[in-house]
Amino acid sequence: MKAATREFSAHGFSGARTERIAAQAKCNIRLLYHHFGNKQALYLAVLEAAYDDLRAREAALSFDLSDPIGCVEKLLRFTFTYFEGNPHFEGLLRAENMMQGRFVSQSRRVPEAAERLKDVLATIIAVGEAKGLFRPGINPVQLYTTITALSRFHLANSYSLSALLGVDMKSAAWRAERLDHSVELLLAWVRR
Repeated sequence: MKAATREFSAHGFSGARTERIAAQAKCNIRLLYHHFGNKQALYLAVLEAAYDDLRAREAALSFDLSDPIGCVEKLLRFTFTYFEGNPHFEGLLRAENMMQGRFVSQSRRVPEAAERLKDVLATIIAVGEAKGLFRPGINPVQLYTTITALSRFHLANSYSLSALLGVDMKSAAWRAERLDHSVELLLAWVRR
């Protein structure tokens, strides 16, 4: 799975080669096909495993509902750090989106796990609204989309934006500044 994740992340579905995956994994290619059936099933397994990892780590976060603002900040900080620390996941997302979600739309596990996340966000939002801390009408899907956009855009476009704007978006200092900016921006959006 690790070899397949690296290969699909680097080359996308079409460019990935099962021969390279088998060689990197030091396994017989026939064993790979015996276990997964075909390249499509292997790719879907890799994609689901990547989403499973993200959702499991999100689920392990401890949210203090007495502080809904802190909950939103915690999720943003986690997501930002997760994407930065898991470049293969970013590569898989890029590849899957280039194929218009062809494989992720076949998965049952990915949307089921996302339902749990939406429920957690809905609870945080409801508590924040009830306490008068959040503006009314925040949609959990819009909130999470904003969190992922703030966490991914600079990663997906770091080479072109660095060249265009004359900054090194891969530097730790720039990314720390970006995280602080993102937190400030998101919290300003949710606050009443």
